[in-house]
Amino acid sequence: MNIRAVLFDLDGTLLDTALDLGGAANRLLARDNLPLLTNDVIYQTASQGSLALVKAGYGLSLSPEHYTRLRREFLDNYTAHINEQTTYFDGVNQLLDTLDKHNIIWGVVTNKPTLYTTQLLAHYPRLANCAVVICGDTLDVAKPDPRPLLLAAEKIDISPDRIMYVGDARTDIEASVAANMKSVAANYGYIPENDPTNTWNSDHLIDRCLDLCTILAIDE
Repeated sequence: MNIRAVLFDLDGTLLDTALDLGGAANRLLARDNLPLLTNDVIYQTASQGSLALVKAGYGLSLSPEHYTRLRREFLDNYTAHINEQTTYFDGVNQLLDTLDKHNIIWGVVTNKPTLYTTQLLAHYPRLANCAVVICGDTLDVAKPDPRPLLLAAEKIDISPDRIMYVGDARTDIEASVAANMKSVAANYGYIPENDPTNTWNSDHLIDRCLDLCTILAIDE
């Protein structure tokens, strides 16, 4: 496989951010004397974004204005506690070492807005200094639109068909297929029970990040 670069989603793929995201929701729920989200619900919802976590806690019957206010409060709360429980997924540093050793360029394409990506990656300088970081608001579209991935390919000057994209959401796979990149579903990430990875039609499926080395035919 003649892959020259690997691009990664961030939350649920490189960094396990779920408990900090869920914590932001649970602090609002505790304030409002509502039941807290369980870790199971948090892990199954985290890849769907802030509004999904708000709706998981507050239900689906509020007005759009109320959801907008709660989402803003959620994001303010998340910013204040952005790296309290977040950590690398097991094997990520070893994987990145291996990619570097084999001269495979790597970068990040996330739907996380620039503000929160920058704040979070300040705690993870290795990720902040990778070849390219594209955020959810870098363009006026985000995944599953392929354009953020194509912009990353342009910035690292590598043809999309020589790039692999790894993510833990169906939208990641849809974006990589539309961008003509090899797609890898990260089965260790935040996978909803009602949307299993084996239905996403990805080129590859991995249960741990170091499985990528086998796909790339490089030593761990």
